[in-house]
Order: sequence, then C-alpha cells, then structure tokens
Amino acid sequence: MFIDLTSPLERYPASNSLMTHIDLYYNGKEMPHSSLVTRCVLLDASDEKGEAITIETVGGIEDVQNHNSVIIRTGWEKYKSTPRYDQCPELDEKLVEALVKKGVCLILIDSPGVRGGARGEEHNITDKYLADNNAFAVENLVNTDKLYKQEFTLYCFPLQMSEQNWAPCRVVAKLD
Repeated sequence: MFIDLTSPLERYPASNSLMTHIDLYYNGKEMPHSSLVTRCVLLDASDEKGEAITIETVGGIEDVQNHNSVIIRTGWEKYKSTPRYDQCPELDEKLVEALVKKGVCLILIDSPGVRGGARGEEHNITDKYLADNNAFAVENLVNTDKLYKQEFTLYCFPLQMSEQNWAPCRVVAKLD
C-alpha cells in the first residue's frame, strides 16, 4: 500500500511555507541520491499539543539506524491554512542532535518546520546544522495519520531548483 504524504500543489502554489518541500540551506545544494529511497521510522508526537518534542516524548528513537529517514507525526496538519499552523510544536535541539548522531538522512514533519516554525533563527540554524551533516528537513507533510506501521519504505523526490535553498518534493510511503 502506498500513501502520498505530499501537500496538493494546487492548494498551496508557490509557497514553501505550505507545500511539501525539503530545506537544503545552501542555494543549489542537492539531496544525496542515496536519500531518495530509504527505510523510514515513524515517531509519533501527536499528543504533544504544541509543546516541544523531546527524545522522551517521541519514543522509538532506539529503532532508528544509520541512513534511515524519520517522520515526526505531530498532527499539526489540521491547522494548515490557519494562523495557528505557524505555532507548531518543534523538535528539541537535543532530539535533532540525537537523530543526526544516529545518521538520519531526512527528518520529515507534518508542520512548517523542525525547529522555529516556518521561519525564524532556530529554523535557519537547524537547516544549516542538518545540511552540514548531510541530513535535511522535509516539511509540510500530509496524511501522516494514515501511517499505521512504525517502519516502512519512504520515497522522497525533490524537484531541484538551482537558485533556491529549498525544493518542492513528492513524498510517498510504501507500507508493504
């Protein structure tokens, strides 16, 4: 079974704050081809109600292995296109560092940002930290509530834009 986790482009045209995209931090940087298809681990933080998401609150981090992708399910998709969407829960800095130390290649989330919401200094600092460690944030996923397995195959295909530090992407989970 395939589940499309990509925001419909026609609903959020030309807006990286709402469309599913990868933050590359550096203009023209490309996601490594080895990150296009990965084993993915779902970490559920949907009960956090806007609070910081920590290693203790997500659980399952011990299942993450080198070169995995990780989806953090916050449940925040329900606020998309509302002022509350930008007030999303963010990953604690120690959680981001622990995931990078484990060797993750992608941290995906169903909100506008891994840290600092859609904008802000923490957002940029985290994007740079991830890019410098060959890991990247993929933001604004949809349909994460349909993921019923903790581990699955993830396909992430960015549409490279050489003059941008982000790229829209198609993200699909294969649950078989």
